[in-house]
Amino acid sequence: MDRPVSLLNHPDSNSQISLPPLREELKLLPTTANSDGSSAWMVQDPINNSFFRIGWLDFEMLLRWACGSPEKIVNSVNNETTLDVEIADVNELKNFLEENSLLQANTKEAVDQLRQRAKDQDRGIITWILHHYLFFRIPLFYPQTWLAALMPWLSWIFTRTTAICVSAITLIGIFLAIRQWETFSSTFVDQLTWAGLFGYMSALVFAKALHEMGHAITATHYGVRVAHMGVALLVMFPMLYTDTSESWKLSNPRQRLAIASAGIITELALAGLATFAWSLSPDGAVKSALFFLATTSWILTLLVNVSPFLRFDGYFILMDVIDFPNLHQRSGAFARVWIRRTLFGFDENWPEEVKGNSRNFLILFAFMTWLYRLVVFLGLAVLVYYFFFKVLGIILMILELVWFIWRPIWAEMSVWKERKLEIKTSRKWMFSLLFGAFLLVILVPWQTGVKGPGWVHPERLHVLYSPLPGRIVRLPKEENVTNGQPLFILESPDLRLSAERSRVLAEARSNELVGLMGLPDGEARREQVRAQQEKYSAEEELFLDEQARLKISASFSGTIVDLDKELAPGVWVRPSQPLATLVDYTQWVVDAYVNEDDIYRVSPGDSAQVYMPLRLGVLRGEVIEVDATRTTILPHYSLDAKSGGDIITLEDNKKSIPRNAIYRVRIKLDNPPPDSRQMKTGNVVISGKPKAWLPTFLERVGAIAVRESGF
Repeated sequence: MDRPVSLLNHPDSNSQISLPPLREELKLLPTTANSDGSSAWMVQDPINNSFFRIGWLDFEMLLRWACGSPEKIVNSVNNETTLDVEIADVNELKNFLEENSLLQANTKEAVDQLRQRAKDQDRGIITWILHHYLFFRIPLFYPQTWLAALMPWLSWIFTRTTAICVSAITLIGIFLAIRQWETFSSTFVDQLTWAGLFGYMSALVFAKALHEMGHAITATHYGVRVAHMGVALLVMFPMLYTDTSESWKLSNPRQRLAIASAGIITELALAGLATFAWSLSPDGAVKSALFFLATTSWILTLLVNVSPFLRFDGYFILMDVIDFPNLHQRSGAFARVWIRRTLFGFDENWPEEVKGNSRNFLILFAFMTWLYRLVVFLGLAVLVYYFFFKVLGIILMILELVWFIWRPIWAEMSVWKERKLEIKTSRKWMFSLLFGAFLLVILVPWQTGVKGPGWVHPERLHVLYSPLPGRIVRLPKEENVTNGQPLFILESPDLRLSAERSRVLAEARSNELVGLMGLPDGEARREQVRAQQEKYSAEEELFLDEQARLKISASFSGTIVDLDKELAPGVWVRPSQPLATLVDYTQWVVDAYVNEDDIYRVSPGDSAQVYMPLRLGVLRGEVIEVDATRTTILPHYSLDAKSGGDIITLEDNKKSIPRNAIYRVRIKLDNPPPDSRQMKTGNVVISGKPKAWLPTFLERVGAIAVRESGF
């Protein structure tokens, strides 16, 4: 880890004490100049594979360290250079070297000091587990030999032709994916299953392996030794890692930047090539594998590796670009001082001097890092809870929340408490007012809006079907119809023949009844024949009723739309075949879908607003109905996330079922929408019962606690 010279801050000591010698295996390497233009060097500890950045002053003193005493070093530096060195500077450097074990322990006192320092640094097995159970590395092999053997075969990777070809293919792949965006996005939603999760994990391992190989190959290309490669366990999930820390030996900053960004470039190339291949591949296992590679590489690169807020590639790239080592620690120190100076008025010096607007950048960067890490650590807390069995998951989640989130906050608050007497009265009043305002925000029920997606459509809308298979006799002659007006007249020859047959049989039985009059045994047979006559008469009536059903009339006044153009007299239709749609455009409603957590806040009579897309304005209405059961089938495909809507669905027996529990709320609009012929989706805001943030949050936490309390 780089150590800036400004951090060497130790008290003076006796100038007559002889200096212990430096360790013989240490190496002094030139590196890029500091941000102020002054020269800089790197001290390499090859045993610990660590590097320390020093400035000109420390460099000159190290060159004369063999003089043996602080006075001789001071005299030599002052006489032979333009520097003005004091004995305190030599002792500061000595303390720095001792802290990092860069001096020889050639006396019993020095050995005892090393033992005591090691004892002080040993925090115990519990502390080690807290620091390493989420992420630790296991070195496996030393790849330098076979990496060097591969370089003649991989030299084409670093040519301009390769870069142009890969970039062009990536751009073409992105263009083709955008043209199929609905398919691409719906595929992502469809793969949110256990099988899909396994596919994403496999793609993640493969992409991460190529990522680390990119670092290793680029480092070898520039002559940097890859110390070792191994497996890093991230929340117990294994991933390949590569140690390229010796890249600090390079004096060319562009080469160091190339090594740091090689992993990201490799993943971007993989994502681009996979996206291009996915766009051209037929459906099947290969297309699914390419989809996993493309999405995993894009997401992993853009959301994780590029981010400078965790110690991944983006962080080291940013440090190289701005030439500011230990960015997280130093920016965090600036942010803490800013908080103390701004909020409490503490008279505290800045950690170090920086140029221009660098201080503002460091403070802003620190706050963004803290916020990003808060979200990540909260996510990791939930992850470890579900990843392990329940008892261990609870313990690890509590440790995660306490150790990584609450402990740093408590440490800073302890500083405030120790210096509370320095806070002015005016600041105390300001904080009291702010705290009161904060309590009002979280305790007073002021949130009234209940939001959800909605489908705007006419209140009366009837899709017309034939109740039975039939042949069309007449179609609607006009678009606008009135209640009861005949629309479609169909006929069924089978029904007509069956009715005629039943009528003939009934007449035959009637004639037979007349012929039985006066016969000796006629009365007994009359009852049997009369029963048959009634049967055939009932069948005739039934067939005539079925025939009457083939006359489709308007159930209300409205407009005929979506008339099937293939229909004509003499054409046969099926019962499942839609013929047309009858719509009443005078009255409109909205079917809004509200999450289960908010449905209790909505009641009939609440006012609502519907925000339409494409600048169609705001529609106002009133809630007239709230469903008591959850919605299982969406009324229109435009609400489905697979078609660009806001409701995520899952496939169940070839039906799209909403993934989350949602309830329908019907809203009657005051006025029809401007385009009264188009049914659209919009965002609905209902003025429901107000809720306070803190009680609602506590209720959800309590509900989750009760739900997860079973073992």
